Amino acid sequence: MAGRPLGITILAILQLLGSLLLLLGAALVLMAGAIIDPILLLFAIAPLILGIIGLILFYGLWNLKGWAWIWTLIINILNIIFAVYPTVQLMSLVVPVIIVVYLLIPGTRAAFKQ
Repeated sequence: MAGRPLGITILAILQLLGSLLLLLGAALVLMAGAIIDPILLLFAIAPLILGIIGLILFYGLWNLKGWAWIWTLIINILNIIFAVYPTVQLMSLVVPVIIVVYLLIPGTRAAFKQ
């Protein structure tokens, strides 16, 4: 297989966009916390960490690293679990299911084994 498949390119770009949005959200919370109430700074920790992890996954997906395949799979399986428990949230369920199914297609998996 020559190059990166289109689906992986799309997945990597979506990962990048999601990560940048998380980091933007964290930055806004940090600014609000600095102005309004320092306790708000605690709410910036999770999106900041997830945004950084997302950027690392973007790099790995873009460069077809095997670790990015497994970690993207794990994170999206966790997203599926969180979307189902304690109540089913269909909108939060659709995208992770599509990503997991796509990552498990033999051709997609093979691209990460180059």
